[in-house]
This record gives sequence, C-alpha cells and structure tokens, in this order.
Amino acid sequence: MNAPDLQRLQRGDREAWVDAFHWLWPAASGAARVTLEARLPSEVEDVAIAAVEELVEKVPALASIDEFRPLVASIAHNKAVSRLRQHFAAKRGSGRVESPGDQPEDGGEFPEAVAEDSPVAALEQKELAERLGRLLAELTSPQGEVLADYFLRGLSYEEIATERGVAKGSVGVYLKRGLAAMRRIWGRGGKDV
Repeated sequence: MNAPDLQRLQRGDREAWVDAFHWLWPAASGAARVTLEARLPSEVEDVAIAAVEELVEKVPALASIDEFRPLVASIAHNKAVSRLRQHFAAKRGSGRVESPGDQPEDGGEFPEAVAEDSPVAALEQKELAERLGRLLAELTSPQGEVLADYFLRGLSYEEIATERGVAKGSVGVYLKRGLAAMRRIWGRGGKDV
C-alpha cells in the first residue's frame, strides 16, 4: 500500500484519510499489541484506534508523510503503557499508599511495560533496544537525547527544553532533524547500527 498524500490529509480529504487509516493501522496495532497482548489483549484495538485519532490532531504540524508511522507507533506504545499502568494501579488498589516493604521482592504483578513472557521476545526486545541506543548515539548532540526524551521517556517539549537547557521552540527542530538523520542512517542500510 502506498503512502497517502500529506496535503490531501491536511485538507481533510475523506478518501485520503480512509487510505491513511489502512496504511497506519499495522504500525498502530503492532505497537499496541507488543505492549498489551500478554496482559490486556482485549485493549489492543481500542488503544490503536485512540493512537490514530491522536495522530489526526498532529497532522497540521507534520512536514512529511514519513513521520506518520513512527509517530503513530510511538503514540500507540505510550497509550498502551498508560493503559497497563492504569490496569495494575487498579489491581493494586488505586490510591492506596504502600511502603516498599509491603511489595513482593520480585516486583509483584507489575511487569516491565514491554516485557513479554517469551525468552525469544525478551531477546528481540534487548537487541532492538541496543540497536536503537547505537543509532541515537550516532546522532549529533542534542538530537539523540531530545529524541530519547520525547519518544522513550515521554517528556513534553517544555520538560525537554528545561532539562536540556534549550529554547522550547528548538525542541521541535531537534526532533525533526533527528528523525531525518535516523531515516538517512537507515536508508544507507543501517549496517553499522
């Protein structure tokens, strides 16, 4: 399936959005599934739909159609992690304060957000994290740090600006340039990453 036309999407063209939904769905549902399938498989579709809906609001600010899939996957992942946190908070008795000594030694029922039960999945996750770390390290400073802050740590533009000592308006520029640099690196085959 071909990428939809960005200008038609920005104009709100219904047919373009139907095509875009089918084009974006694998990225949104895949990111949600990786995080939720082991614990809340019934939530995958709802989280993926919510991610696509949130992406729609961001379309006017996007400069390239190439930003859509990584962004919707990131949104879906963040929403899935939030949903897992809500689930486990409710299971533990939301609002109830417990001392660290009351928690089981193995961490109780709160799993790592992206951990799967399978050793193969855990190995794939580790390899992906290592590759992403090498890729971010290859970017010029502070592009890699800003990308990690925004996509991995979920910080807002304001929080990143404060933490990195840059202007709030520069955060978006660093994100855009960092994503473009990552595409260039992957475009050359990513053999060194």
